[in-house]
Amino acid sequence: MKKSAFTMLELVFVIVVIGILAAVFIPRFERDNAGEAAYQIARHIRLAQHHALVEDKFSTTDSDWWKGMWAITFRTTKNCYAVYNNQDYATGGTQADQNESAVDPLTRKRLYSDINCNENTATTDDVLLWKKFGVDSLTLTNCGTNNQILFDHLGRPYGSAGNLLVNNNCVITLGTKDGHSAEITVYKETGFVKVTKIDATGL
Repeated sequence: MKKSAFTMLELVFVIVVIGILAAVFIPRFERDNAGEAAYQIARHIRLAQHHALVEDKFSTTDSDWWKGMWAITFRTTKNCYAVYNNQDYATGGTQADQNESAVDPLTRKRLYSDINCNENTATTDDVLLWKKFGVDSLTLTNCGTNNQILFDHLGRPYGSAGNLLVNNNCVITLGTKDGHSAEITVYKETGFVKVTKIDATGL
């Protein structure tokens, strides 16, 4: 009776093939903090825009109506942000408080940080870019003053002085402690939001 078995050569060949397949299909486990931060920021910008569209606020009689628009404000010295609308602007309110901030649909926590980017148990740490993603640089270009982007009832982007962004796209650039970078673009007039670069590679 003849018995059959694997030869050593066949066994080595199978091991080599399995190794190649593993190298190709098993994902890398290195975390991309810059990319994760960029996609989260883009999602929260879209959330502010969504609230602006839903609430549909507009006034032809109140010249300061834009102060109550939904906005995202970045604290670039401490690397955090908040999503809110300044509901009490008509009575002199100049800064959003925790109760005026948006609620993240995923975490059910407020997207709020104070001016010093302190931790707060009632709000989500997601907005603390320095803590969650290790972001150590954050800049806004062509986004108006005060590192703030507002959205009107049509979802169009404004600078913080109430001026529609029509000349240039707003670009948010961030870098992390591990040397990675990413870029988010808010397109002029339309307010379309896109992560446009990760580690200097266009998407």
